[in-house]
Amino acid sequence: MFNRSNPQKYLIVTKRSPMEKANVVASKPYAQGRIAVTHHEDQADVDQRIGQRVRRLRLQRGLGLRACAELCGRTEEWLRQVERGEQRLDKLSTLVTLAKVLGVRDLRLIMEERLDGLTCDIAEGGRVSHKAVPSIRQVLSAPLFPARPVVDLSSEIGRMKRRLDVAWSEWHRSARPYTALGVVAPGLLRDALVLHRSAQPYERHGTWAIIAEVFQISQRFLYCVGEPDLAARAADRGMVAAEETGDPVLIGASAWMSTMAALGASQPEEACEVARTAAECLKPALRASETALSMWGSLQLFAAIAYAKGRKTADAWRHWDLAQRAASALGPVHHHPLTMFGEVNVGVYAVAIEVETGRSAAAIDRAKSIAISSIPSSNRRAQHLIDLARGQLRRHAPDEALACLRMSEQHSTETIIFSPVARQAIAEMIDKQRRPPSPLLDLALRVRAIT
Repeated sequence: MFNRSNPQKYLIVTKRSPMEKANVVASKPYAQGRIAVTHHEDQADVDQRIGQRVRRLRLQRGLGLRACAELCGRTEEWLRQVERGEQRLDKLSTLVTLAKVLGVRDLRLIMEERLDGLTCDIAEGGRVSHKAVPSIRQVLSAPLFPARPVVDLSSEIGRMKRRLDVAWSEWHRSARPYTALGVVAPGLLRDALVLHRSAQPYERHGTWAIIAEVFQISQRFLYCVGEPDLAARAADRGMVAAEETGDPVLIGASAWMSTMAALGASQPEEACEVARTAAECLKPALRASETALSMWGSLQLFAAIAYAKGRKTADAWRHWDLAQRAASALGPVHHHPLTMFGEVNVGVYAVAIEVETGRSAAAIDRAKSIAISSIPSSNRRAQHLIDLARGQLRRHAPDEALACLRMSEQHSTETIIFSPVARQAIAEMIDKQRRPPSPLLDLALRVRAIT
């Protein structure tokens, strides 16, 4: 059983014979669809590759079989079986010890297949850290050298906008949105700042807008990978840039990001204040601009979820009602490209509010009317399913919760990996069961729920 007092006790992996295939489970129908069956490689082949990797790392370290085994506190025969693929590395404490002996800091160098090749590390305390974060931190912190003047500024701005459109599209469509953004966000941020510095003062209205949008996408990435301090810095700088443009919609979008940053820092009262103030500033533009109305509705939803987190149920539903009216006015096909605001997303937030305010049964009932496939963002689909899993756990339905989490993983592997809520839910499910089922243990390993 998982031991919270010793977070390194288990790696959470099923103990199987070398020839046993991964357990593939087709779960019960849920809401509008079924969980797709996931096919895994032959575990014996995976174990052999891991063993070969261990042997190669040991030899590179110049360690004999006996010396390495003794440093790990294990027998020579045990290590020999690991290297042959006959003994699975099934305890986190053993893996960490072995990694230290081999001089390895990134667990992927040993366990690559079981960690799905993700660009993240296990940091202290079991927190998952994305490898793109240091690059973004450097861009946020380091001064840029003076740049040469741009010959055709409008063309460069157009090129940056196209890059932003591609980045947002990948974020919403990809099953690995964190990797998609992590690859492009540092370069986008650096190039936007350089472009701004290259422009003449009288040309900078356009570059301020680009900077605001790039900080918005950077903030989204940093928030989602669990970097609240950096996310707040990006949100603040994005707001400064947006204010320079005087564009109320762009300012509203930056405020939406600031509200997200406040929620990530567990500051629901600040989130409410930012969302309400920004929504008030957008009011004059609502009649003339659908984009403004969409952003206004997005801010109402964030205010609603912030009030729900603060256990102010009546205020939460009051702001949700305002968002619902805005979505109805915009029509069923409308989806804001940044916030995904629309009728479907309003329904998703209703489920989240029910969960946050302790009405799990009502949340599950509401979810029955939402077709998962109708949610236009892979990240949002995955997050919705995590919310449903929380509701199922509160109803003491671990099987249904596991089904939701496995569906979440299928829609966006990285959303569940970087979600502290999901990882905590998995840990609780393991902790409460004397013999956790294999699918749960396999999921825990894949999403690194090992603290």
